[in-house]
Amino acid sequence: MTTIQAENKETLFAIGDSFHALESLIIDNDGEITETVDQWLAEYEAKEADKIEAYCFLVGKYEEIAQEARRLAKRATTYKNKADTLKERLKAYLEQQGKAKVETGRFTATVARNGGKLPVELHEGVHPEDLPEQFQKVIIEADKDRLREALLNEQSELNRLAYIGERGSHLRIK
Repeated sequence: MTTIQAENKETLFAIGDSFHALESLIIDNDGEITETVDQWLAEYEAKEADKIEAYCFLVGKYEEIAQEARRLAKRATTYKNKADTLKERLKAYLEQQGKAKVETGRFTATVARNGGKLPVELHEGVHPEDLPEQFQKVIIEADKDRLREALLNEQSELNRLAYIGERGSHLRIK
């Protein structure tokens, strides 16, 4: 496994601030780059390159870890589904046999009633909109596709309610 030494304790933005300070120093010296300024510039260019290298390395490692986590989560879901299927089959078997509890050498399997709130189910053919209003929940959300279209077509009455935002950006590392 490759490791990156953490020699450069300055943050990326502190390095960037140092570049701004060097730029100010060059401006104060009427554009003249002294040997000292040239050395500082070389030093901060190297620090910047090392810091960016470290960032890219860490991004790659974290993405690898995230990919492994997704792979393991997928496997966990598969195993959870297998366990649930086996539990349902065992429960169905015990119910078919009329047994509420079975004890083996290592385990006790019990068919138990669920707790919590009593479930409410609508009769077949009854839809939520058929219920009296007091038994309905209304969820309102913005139709952003239609809003976008209207804003792009310059329907100015909507400008006080919504606006077209800027697209974000992302970093690509190869």
